[in-house]
Order: sequence, then C-alpha cells, then structure tokens
Amino acid sequence: MEEIFTCQFRKASPYNSMASLHRHDMCELYFLSSGERRYFILDTVLTVHAKGFVFIKAGLFHKTSFSGSSQHTRYVANIPSSWLSGAEDVLPPFFAVDDVPFLEVLFSQLQMEADNTDEVASLRARGLAAQIVSQAYRAWKERQQPHDPFIDEVTAYVKGNISGDLSLDNLASHMGYSRNYFSALFHEKTGMKLSDFIRSSRISIACEALEKGESVSSAASLAGFSDAGYFKDVFRSVMKISPSAYRKNAERSGKWVSCPVRTVPDEVSL
Repeated sequence: MEEIFTCQFRKASPYNSMASLHRHDMCELYFLSSGERRYFILDTVLTVHAKGFVFIKAGLFHKTSFSGSSQHTRYVANIPSSWLSGAEDVLPPFFAVDDVPFLEVLFSQLQMEADNTDEVASLRARGLAAQIVSQAYRAWKERQQPHDPFIDEVTAYVKGNISGDLSLDNLASHMGYSRNYFSALFHEKTGMKLSDFIRSSRISIACEALEKGESVSSAASLAGFSDAGYFKDVFRSVMKISPSAYRKNAERSGKWVSCPVRTVPDEVSL
C-alpha cells in the first residue's frame, strides 16, 4: 500500500488501561463496540459509551482508562493526516460522539482493507476513513453537549496552579467538598486517580516545553516540579525516555517525537 495505516479490533478486560500517556504521528479513530471507556486527551476527560466514537489529531497526548465493570470491544485505526487533507481547519483537535452505530460497518470494512495488499486497498481505505470522520463530525456537531462543570473547574484549577498546592485536601477545599467525597466524585467522573491526572498534566506541559527548546530544568519548573531529579524519574516512567533524550530527539527532527507505547498481549490490550 502507498501509505501505511492500521485498523484493529480487540476485546479487553474491564480494568485494562493504556500503559502511559502518549501520542502518535497519525490521527486516531476509535470506535467502542461494547462496554464503556474513559479518554484523557490533553487535559480533558471524556466518557465513551458503547457505539461511541473518538477522533484525535496527530500529536495530541492521550490515554484511556476503564469505566464500569464489563469488558469492552473496540476498533482503533491510525491514519495519516494527509488522508484528511482539506479538512484541517474544520476538524477540532479531538472530539467524541455517542450513539453512532452506523460507523461499525465502516470500521469493519476499514479493518479488512488494512489486511488487504492489492493495488486499490489504500484508495479504498482513504475513502472509508474520510467517510467515518465526516459522518462522525456531523453527528458531533448536531449533538454537542456542554462540558461537565465539575471536571472543567478542576482542570482549570490544576492548569492555573500547576506550580502550587495541588494536594487532595487543597483541591477538595477549593471545590467545596470533603476530602473523601471529592476523591470519590473525581474518580467516578474521570476514571482516574487525582494524582494520575495531575501527573499527566505536568508531563504534557513538560513535553511541550522541551519541544520548544527549554532546558530540562526549565521544563521541570514550568511543569511544577521543584526537584529536577524527581522530574527526570517521573518523566522517564511515563514517557519511557529521559527528558534530555526527548529534547534532543525533538531538536534533531524539528518536531515532536512519538512516545513509545508498551506492547501487551491481545487479551489485555485496548
């Protein structure tokens, strides 16, 4: 095929989560056939229900986590940004829309083309991908819902105070809740621990700083880390690469570098 793309269908256990915050050099198209999942994209949390769809442009940090207690099945396709040429200014960086069952047939056809090696497979796949994105986008535009004010306020506070006190007690007090109630409510709405949410937000900020040429110590400070050594340890645990190596790779390529994703067996894969 002229351009590489992937499309996979998998079944996974209910509590399976993506190994780490990461991003790709291709656009991601995600369709949840059954179950329920939560997406963390940049600093936004989205709940995806059965027959729901998520679109993510190339280069955006994201990860998924469990929601509910049942296993889930999903399609994930990664396509070149060039396949959506002409729609860059129309499509948002990411969006999610529920109840679009008509996309499942298109995803199954796209998966078949991913395994096809004949001379028209790429052409057929491009058409299917464009159809998936355009139909999902129209459905999303028609059904846009306001964001959850609780999540929006927590996100805004974390971003605005990334170098301040982001302890559970302080955030609970800011939101006007008890410590235990706030922790339970945050986990219910996001599927994440508060500490994981804050860590992901910090690493996202640090990566952006490193890509802009900031020093490792400066990136650590901008991301709210007071200890550079601790920052390096956390960065490596999340990104599977040291901050200095990440910065060098970004400088060498002149753009961001995709973060490696840990390979896991099919039965526990997303």
